[in-house]
Amino acid sequence: MGKQSSATGNVALLCAALIGITNIYVSPIYGGTSGFVVMFLLLLITALAVPVVQLIPKHSVKFVAYIFLGFSAYWTVGAATDLAYSADIFESFKYISGSFGFLPIALFAMANAIVVLIAIVDSPRYGYGFAWMGFALVVYNIAQTSNLDFVGGRPDMLLLVLVLSSLIPSLWCYLVAGAARNLKFSALNRFYTTVKAGFLTLAVFILLVTIITISQHQNIDNFSKIGEFFSVSSGDILKLCWYYLLSHVAFVMVVFFANNLILNAFDIEKEITETGDVVYHRAATEGYEEDEAEEKNPYESIIKEMKAFQDEFRKENPNKLVCVQKIGKFKNELDLLVSKYEYGTKDDAEKLLRQIEKNIEFAFK
Repeated sequence: MGKQSSATGNVALLCAALIGITNIYVSPIYGGTSGFVVMFLLLLITALAVPVVQLIPKHSVKFVAYIFLGFSAYWTVGAATDLAYSADIFESFKYISGSFGFLPIALFAMANAIVVLIAIVDSPRYGYGFAWMGFALVVYNIAQTSNLDFVGGRPDMLLLVLVLSSLIPSLWCYLVAGAARNLKFSALNRFYTTVKAGFLTLAVFILLVTIITISQHQNIDNFSKIGEFFSVSSGDILKLCWYYLLSHVAFVMVVFFANNLILNAFDIEKEITETGDVVYHRAATEGYEEDEAEEKNPYESIIKEMKAFQDEFRKENPNKLVCVQKIGKFKNELDLLVSKYEYGTKDDAEKLLRQIEKNIEFAFK
């Protein structure tokens, strides 16, 4: 079993390495419409690789794999900033830096959506590892010119944009992932949380774009000219806000939808351990298919399990998320038993479940 797990981890690591190398090598090659299609496909493949990388057993190796994938993904976003100059379809702004247009922003949103995907499919700590590589989009532009023209030749501005470009994806992980892992997180709450995160991170994104734009224009060298810049570029800034919010809300909601669709389609249940890792297993439906005549009390096993959890709760007092998951699991199993059997100690099981719910509600008030 250990050898099989190790082999699976090696294959997953190889996939991550190949995808990362492909992103870095291929993304700068194409321009125009074909360039956007290629970069979109590269990021899509990166997103599809997340469930594969999740299989790597060693946490340190998995963390490094996500870091490398993150660097390659944001390197691809950096390459997308060249698209603004390559064709009319990639409309750039009149006053804001030409590196930003709708499609480069859309690819940036796609990379940030992968951060959220990693956080909800695997663990937020791996999402942060991927997100910290956001600075790669700046590194790409510096590497392409072999100078600091992207930030007006100013090392202090370079340091600032490196920090801001990593901060935006990290904020998406922080603001969305924690709420998204809650089992009671409804579709409407997903939308509200995504929009809220979009507005909160938008301020940082506008600051990033403004710093890059002002750095590239040497004539903007005092506060009066900065005020003048904001006055003439207000239309561009509003358009920038719209592009950012639209693309991020769309891609993050797609991530939520795809994740739920796969879990429901393949009847997969997920549990979050106390360490924050996600464990997947097929929903247990086969265990209750014995003949009714052979089963004296079909509720006996779930009652034992609930009593064991109750004892564990009294001794160890586990965290709230684990308790909510356990209650959800008990409810699903109890509903299944009620639908299959018309005999047994159903009332005792329901009474015990209500008692556990009250104890947990009281403990976390």
